Amino acid sequence: MWILFEAAAILIIITVSLLIHEMGHAIAWILQNKKARADIYMGSSSKENKLKLTIGRITFYLTISFSGFCRLSNPEELPPITNKQRLISAAGGPIASLFGFVTLYFISHLISGVLGIIINRVAIISLMVFLTTAIPYTYPSFLRHLGGFQSDGLKILNLLKEIRKHHKVAS
Repeated sequence: MWILFEAAAILIIITVSLLIHEMGHAIAWILQNKKARADIYMGSSSKENKLKLTIGRITFYLTISFSGFCRLSNPEELPPITNKQRLISAAGGPIASLFGFVTLYFISHLISGVLGIIINRVAIISLMVFLTTAIPYTYPSFLRHLGGFQSDGLKILNLLKEIRKHHKVAS
């Protein structure tokens, strides 16, 4: 029985850490445009068999998952998205993961017992999410919902190159 509890706790801890990361992307989008709305999907882009929760301009499609992503739900209603806006959004996830790590790690030392340990584990996984998303690479195909997509670090690197290229042309 204890092993089942531990397995469930691990799955929830990973999901919460990924949710913190995706919220960073969503918050970056909605702060940049007052009309922007963001969707956060845990797991696949399917809305079936997921808990739907809307808070402000962010809609969550929640399930226990090892992956997640965020996207604008209304890009057709917004002015064209600039590379700077894409850069800020791409950086929002890793920044949220790093901030989540620091905050939760500190909090975990103020709370004793099982709750403190669980918060500490969410902090550690948030640090791992930061590291694995900030490194520039393309996700391997065995990662079902992410295979072939760019990590946030690779998006940031490519956007910085693009912004620099346009800056040089404009100069």
